[in-house]
Amino acid sequence: MSLRSAGRNRPSPIKDPVPTPPRRGNPPRIRKRNRLIFNDDEDTSMSPIRSSPKRNRTTPTNSPAKSQHSRDPHPKSHSVPSTPHKSSAAAIQNLILSTPAKKSAQKTGARLKNLLKLPKAYKWCIYEWFYSNIDKALFSGENDFLICLRESFPQLKCRKLTRVEWCIIRRLMGKPRRCSPAFFAEERAALDAKRRRLRLLQQRKSNELDTSDMKDLPQEIPLPLVIGTKVTARLRNPHDGLFTGQIDAIDTQNATYRVTFDRHGLGTHTIPDTEVLGTEPQETMPLSAFLNKQRPRPSLFSPPRITLDGLHSPGLDHDPMLGMSPLRGKLQGDEKKLGGFPVKFLVLVTRLSKILGIKKDLLQELKDMNTDAERMQSLNQSSALDFKENYAKCVLQLEKLNDALNTHLNDVQQYCQEIAPEQGLPPLSEPTADRLQCDQEASQMVHDANLALGDQAVKNPKLNDLIASLTSLMLQIKSLAKNDMNSYGFKSLNESLDEMKKKIDPSNLRCFQDNVEVHIAHIQSGMSQMGNLHAFAEKNVDY
Repeated sequence: MSLRSAGRNRPSPIKDPVPTPPRRGNPPRIRKRNRLIFNDDEDTSMSPIRSSPKRNRTTPTNSPAKSQHSRDPHPKSHSVPSTPHKSSAAAIQNLILSTPAKKSAQKTGARLKNLLKLPKAYKWCIYEWFYSNIDKALFSGENDFLICLRESFPQLKCRKLTRVEWCIIRRLMGKPRRCSPAFFAEERAALDAKRRRLRLLQQRKSNELDTSDMKDLPQEIPLPLVIGTKVTARLRNPHDGLFTGQIDAIDTQNATYRVTFDRHGLGTHTIPDTEVLGTEPQETMPLSAFLNKQRPRPSLFSPPRITLDGLHSPGLDHDPMLGMSPLRGKLQGDEKKLGGFPVKFLVLVTRLSKILGIKKDLLQELKDMNTDAERMQSLNQSSALDFKENYAKCVLQLEKLNDALNTHLNDVQQYCQEIAPEQGLPPLSEPTADRLQCDQEASQMVHDANLALGDQAVKNPKLNDLIASLTSLMLQIKSLAKNDMNSYGFKSLNESLDEMKKKIDPSNLRCFQDNVEVHIAHIQSGMSQMGNLHAFAEKNVDY
């Protein structure tokens, strides 16, 4: 203890300064460099941390001036007047910054920025969401599970299943192969093969590919990027990350692009096409354009040429536009063939293609309307009157299109039967001959099997006929897979299915559809990649 003089107050003890607590939700970062954090030298705070101003506590005193001021009902303000425009702009800015959504966005942005500074998180975001132009077409389509589910269970329309129903479906589909080294190696090899085929199509080298090589390719083929396109590319050295740039050169031999980056100091680098993404929407070309092979032309015949001898007409001699035009013969109808094909046939094909395009758009519209109807039904909502009217109009338009489509299909098939031998194509009676041969082989196989079984042979003639028809169906599929697939081969296959349906008892028709017809349709979809030509596969079809 120390002595204190009389009349002096006790000195106040010296307190340690209390550190200001950090703002809740955004603690200050430790500025020690961490080798595991990318770009740790950058500031990640969205706004500086400001502590609340200290308020000095004052003891009340009895001063007449203050008491008089407190009694004044209308105190005068001594603030400096400001410009109304500036004050309103500042008020709006403060209002925007003080909204809860803005604060939440700032917090989320700060957390996301801190997350992306971690190398593993940054790479995970690249692998998850960055797809090049050539890979986007391969990965943006339907996955294999969805395709397999739709083809295995075509009558499954429900979107919500119980656990028991889902377990039954998984048991029927079998256990998938995944997360094994062999599976990953197989998937990577398949992906590299698809990329190689896409590059050949981009270089217009479709003659190096067979029709079977295009089965698993997407319906829309992306076109290669051109020089001067703005892109986002993955750079690995000297900095690892995504950077924007511009294409300066294209190397089709090595499937690379020469990219000049916008960021200062990066320079120009060679980037593979699997790590380059265009900033603008990519241009595509339908796969059916590459599937149209060049037709063989007869060597002794050539398309008719237009001569000037037959261009004299009294009615058009003084016409300055059509008097000496080389298209005059076509406009007058003198030329009956164009490019070796009848003009009427080309007109029918053009109309048929337009009808198919319109029908495709209507089907997509009908599909969207069905989705909306299912959603409203699941929510126990009634459909509006406008929705019902639009749905009825769409159905009526489809009915008219189907009538016109059947008419044009019959006319086109008649022309195909006439011009097929002239174009060097096999005669259209060949699928019928193959079908008869398959029927004979199937009957012989069933007869030999019954002889080998002896007493256990099937003696019912209807059952023998059904077994022979099913065997003939498999032989026809085998013949289609070996030969060049065309629409008439599939037409013969569908005719065989229709004949088998007529032989089956109506009570067993549902079983036939689930166990035979569904799998045949699955095989057909895997064998055929003909674009719009699949409409020629049947005759007199009720669309």
